[in-house]
Amino acid sequence: MTSDQARLALLLTHEQWMVDQVAYDLAGGRATARQCAETAGVLERAARQLREHGAALSFGGGLTGGVIDAGVIDTGALGERDGDPW
Repeated sequence: MTSDQARLALLLTHEQWMVDQVAYDLAGGRATARQCAETAGVLERAARQLREHGAALSFGGGLTGGVIDAGVIDTGALGERDGDPW
């Protein structure tokens, strides 16, 4: 594992904890607007870094016209896999 991979893995592990916490607070009616906004920002940053990492892998992804092309054709909408509503 390279240091970049280790940093990304650590970032994702931390963000997983943060998402778990906001999910717990949302379910209990304790989530604040600030907590929701901060979590959304963290998830956007993590998603960007994960896309960049995927684009750098050897399956043909990379920068295409300044846009990251991770080789993904269609991610589908959330919950549309195998008829799963979630």
